[in-house]
Amino acid sequence: MKDSEKKNLLKWNTLLWIAAMALPAFFSIAFASTGFPWPLILPLLLIGFMLASNKMLARAIGESADTPKPN
Repeated sequence: MKDSEKKNLLKWNTLLWIAAMALPAFFSIAFASTGFPWPLILPLLLIGFMLASNKMLARAIGESADTPKPN
């Protein structure tokens, strides 16, 4: 993988994490007056960000050490 592709993946990973950190603040403001227990559903909402981040980092790093190499 080229360095430019790695930098692009890491940039998108950073943007995903910024969005994941901004999401609780948005819900706090949006649901402040409703009494809706939004913190209970927050892990379900963040799992997509986490999985996408892991996939991007795995692609940027390359093969894992656990992957057996063919002979």
